[in-house]
Amino acid sequence: MTATTSPRAAKAPRGVRLEVSRDLDAELPLLWRVGDAARRADGELERSTLEGFSAYYRHLEHCDPETDIVLAWRGSDVVGYARVEWNDTTDGERWYECVGMVHPAARRQGIGARLLAWGEGRLREIITSHEARGIALDRPRWIVTNNHDRDLGGEVLLRSNGYAPFRRFHSMRRSTLADVADVPLPDGFGIRPIPFERGPIERVVAADTEAFRDHFGALDDVASVVDQMMGNPRTDTSLWVIAVDADEIAGGVLNAIRDGHDGAAIGWLDSIFTRRPWRRRGLARALIARSLVILRDRGVATAALGVDVSNPNQALRLYESCGFEVASSSTAFRKPVSALWTPEAMAGTARSNRTSVAVR
Repeated sequence: MTATTSPRAAKAPRGVRLEVSRDLDAELPLLWRVGDAARRADGELERSTLEGFSAYYRHLEHCDPETDIVLAWRGSDVVGYARVEWNDTTDGERWYECVGMVHPAARRQGIGARLLAWGEGRLREIITSHEARGIALDRPRWIVTNNHDRDLGGEVLLRSNGYAPFRRFHSMRRSTLADVADVPLPDGFGIRPIPFERGPIERVVAADTEAFRDHFGALDDVASVVDQMMGNPRTDTSLWVIAVDADEIAGGVLNAIRDGHDGAAIGWLDSIFTRRPWRRRGLARALIARSLVILRDRGVATAALGVDVSNPNQALRLYESCGFEVASSSTAFRKPVSALWTPEAMAGTARSNRTSVAVR
């Protein structure tokens, strides 16, 4: 295996080394702790569980841990990490994505800049490989990343490296479930329980994925999502509310219960979907109300969900009318793929510090 592009930075943080993933299973708790601490510091409402985080990373679709995940080590501690991958979107674009996290105690030390530089260097290698094979040349192509809105240093880093904001997302919370209104299902629909079995889960995920084909974002691979769900011991399909019309899945809400940063359980409406033929009938509102009742009956006091602010089906307005309020926000940033080959970007790589990324 050849070494990937060395991270570029004006000055290497003292005592910090970057190494590509050596043993992902052993490293997952270390990565999760960094991300969890960062989310807490940034005021991000949504908190991932170690189980969910691990299941997701074990079934990444377009990311090879041996080349596409790097850890920032200080002694025996992981103080940051970055991951790159690529995805095709619902509107015909290709995104080359770089995800980076730095522990709050290690910020403002140049580690984020090194991780971003490593990610861009690795993406340049992936893009070069794709271009050599004529892949995705007919698509608009972007370098994409995300930042929690309260991470002001992260925003400065991205803007200074040529990234511009292009989409915002909210995490919303309903502070009480004591006053959930009764919203009956529209005529013609029934609720179907989903057993924890691959076949039924795959049907739901396929319907969910189809419903989001006209929404913003990347196209999910159904098999990968099912693997992630089946590999997460906290997946509880008895919390899901799936509506059917005869034998067809018309819509649903995939609910979960997770701990918040304060340790209190929060019910999460992880995915709310209505397939196109059954929209504009009030189905989503009824399924949300039923979900809140189920979560309340399981002993949860509050509920939360995520929303794309620019959702074309007015999801934000729907959720506000159901009692949800904005609790935290994040922003997606991007720049064109061609920006990786500007003189400034190439010169930045040439100025890389002498500490190469260690590989096994």
